[in-house]
Amino acid sequence: MKNQHNSMNVRPLCFDDYVGQDQAKAILKILCKSAQKKGTAIPHVLMSGRAGLGKTTLARIVANEMNSKLIEIVAGSISDPQQLTTQLAQLEPNDILFIDEIHGLPRAVEEVLYGAMEDHRLTIVVESELNDMMKNLGMASAKQTRTITMDLPPFTLIGATTLAGMVSAPLRSRFVQTLDLDPYSYADLQSIVLNAAKRMKFKLSKAVAMEVGKRSRSTARIAIGNLHWLIEYCTASDTAAPLPAAAQAFALKGIEDNGLTKTDLNYLSLLASAKRPVGLSSIAASLGEDERTLTESVEPFLMQEGFIRRVSRGRVAEQKTFDLMSRKAVTA
Repeated sequence: MKNQHNSMNVRPLCFDDYVGQDQAKAILKILCKSAQKKGTAIPHVLMSGRAGLGKTTLARIVANEMNSKLIEIVAGSISDPQQLTTQLAQLEPNDILFIDEIHGLPRAVEEVLYGAMEDHRLTIVVESELNDMMKNLGMASAKQTRTITMDLPPFTLIGATTLAGMVSAPLRSRFVQTLDLDPYSYADLQSIVLNAAKRMKFKLSKAVAMEVGKRSRSTARIAIGNLHWLIEYCTASDTAAPLPAAAQAFALKGIEDNGLTKTDLNYLSLLASAKRPVGLSSIAASLGEDERTLTESVEPFLMQEGFIRRVSRGRVAEQKTFDLMSRKAVTA
């Protein structure tokens, strides 16, 4: 049989359709309702949590609820203060500026935000050449700088970070609300998968949705990615999505029923064989992975599940890792 589906955006557009993150969602609802009654922008919000927990989706929902324009920026794309100054100068009343991975802003760029967030004021440094005067004096051209201060309309900055500890104290203090997003439960992931499958017009049982959720590392984004893969697998083989097909699809990608991947297993095998603390740089070099990928995408899940622990000299394997490696050796 042929499964009819499409790759439409499956992100929820309103709070009622958003599954999980109940505390953060409740706080944002209150902020939106209060701002609507007062006719103001909502206060600045910092959301922290590992990648894929829904920070961007929540920012888009807030913009929808407030009927506000959302401007999305990735901090890594801003290297010069002038880039951010230009963006801020174009803000209109009640716009929402969303900066993803805000901990990655260079300090000089970050400082542009201080006055904008606190006083709704923007300081712009303008350079102008003194060509005519310098030429008259028989000298090479030079530049003079002057400072212009402009008022900004009420706006909201929503910052998102996967590394909350790297957000500087001066910047953190200017956020009125800080929300910590939590890993998703299996039940929440099952609902997320079922809702997404429905939007994509793909029939999925609750049992299969749970199997997809269990393999999703407590993360909504991974759950959606796993669902897409299952749909591709079933479409290519002209099958529905029974449990055996789901198991085969994920086995082909090396995703175990507890969400562990080949990278995870290689990481755990390295620590188990070392039987001592191993530094992050050594682990990254051995696995051929980027250190940031390990700290943001691999280690949080392994620590959450009790496989590893960080110590002053690096990372060490917990007993759960040794038990897993023993079972793998027996079944190999």
